[in-house]
Amino acid sequence: MLGSALLASVIVAQAPVSPVSRAAEELGLGPVLDSVVHQGVTYAALARGGIAVLKLDGAAPQLVRRIEEGRRFVRLVVVGASLLAIEQREEAHAFSLATPEQPQPDSLASALGSARDLTVVTQTPYPQSPPPASIPSSSRVTVTAVSDGDVTLSGGARAGLTEGTRVRVRTQDSREVVLSVIDSREDTAVARLGRGETVRVGDTAAVTDAPATARLFFPETAVPRLRYGFHARPFLALDAKTRAGNSARAGGLLLDAFIAWRPGDLPLVLSAQFDPVGFGLGTGLRHTPGSGYVAVAYSTAFLEVGLGAGALFGQKACHTEFDYDPITYEPVTPRDVCDSKSGPSFQQVLRLGALDGFHLAWNSAILSRDNQFRFGSGRGEVQVPLTPSLSLFGAGGGSASGWNFGELGVRSFLKGTGGSSTTVLSASLGIVSLSDGTGESLTGPSIAIGIERRP
Repeated sequence: MLGSALLASVIVAQAPVSPVSRAAEELGLGPVLDSVVHQGVTYAALARGGIAVLKLDGAAPQLVRRIEEGRRFVRLVVVGASLLAIEQREEAHAFSLATPEQPQPDSLASALGSARDLTVVTQTPYPQSPPPASIPSSSRVTVTAVSDGDVTLSGGARAGLTEGTRVRVRTQDSREVVLSVIDSREDTAVARLGRGETVRVGDTAAVTDAPATARLFFPETAVPRLRYGFHARPFLALDAKTRAGNSARAGGLLLDAFIAWRPGDLPLVLSAQFDPVGFGLGTGLRHTPGSGYVAVAYSTAFLEVGLGAGALFGQKACHTEFDYDPITYEPVTPRDVCDSKSGPSFQQVLRLGALDGFHLAWNSAILSRDNQFRFGSGRGEVQVPLTPSLSLFGAGGGSASGWNFGELGVRSFLKGTGGSSTTVLSASLGIVSLSDGTGESLTGPSIAIGIERRP
């Protein structure tokens, strides 16, 4: 009984219900081949392919979702709690014309095998609508708000923007990003920016089938226009002693501070940095080693390389030397000899990988002393993204002027996703050592914190 009903429904097409057709046209879905209603929900078989799930009980029709968009259905039937959808298919059958007045079923293989040239003439049983444009004009929307990585779009379900729909946003600086809609309402939708992506209010967007451009390890982001921040490493020195050898409660701070600016649209970045500077307290001795520099670098999404000039500063390393009596070989004429680790330096800067993704970074200073060059300082970092908003990093370095450190920590986007209006928080655990060139160095564990702003 059910099979007969289904067979009859293929042969005899039911005219589409007028309200459903009007709703489909209003939503830009095109002609409807058949429709059925179940518990207040309307299912419409679309001539363009797929089944639209509609809600028609409000003031305006609402598209809930579309299913099976690559298939064409000509009949819909509700049986119990199931929706049966009959698909239009094209199949070839062969009939023998040995007796033209009485065609008889024949083998399709033998019919095709006996013909050298085959011309097939078909007639579409239903009028074909023109194929939809890849980006319909009705699906063009604009960015109306950007907040903490969430992008609000001017079109919602009425414009065909449902959860999972992808939109291509053309930014005002001629870049394109493809975002995925995470929330949709009747007239607005919200998409989420990926790591390092940025858009602005007024940017235009259109529905697309292209994959989302968000990348975790290698986000193809623009170099920020301006960055500045600090990373402070306070520590308590273990087993600290004064110059006289007495025990002391001592500690210190090792501080990074930087600013980086990209002028215009050139791939150049100008930067100035304390990298780092240390302060030691509690022993009565000076512990103020550090280094600083200014640099210019060629900078892109995945590479930064540059040169600069700076200086290392700290205390002199002094020791006592003696002359020896040529007869008794006893030490005589003591004198203090000091070797300063301070002076001008030449800086080298390198980053391989994405600033907000996976990268290896290195910078080093070559100290200019008297008539020769010496190694001044070096520090490196590796960063590994864990989630769209969290990264793991490890860093360390040392200097001839007396600072050394090593640390392991995390970075998180407190605000934004890497573009403008972004705030990045860093936190780490490590060890710091400061030396004044005489006596023992101050060494101890540190719990560090840092902030970076990109206005």
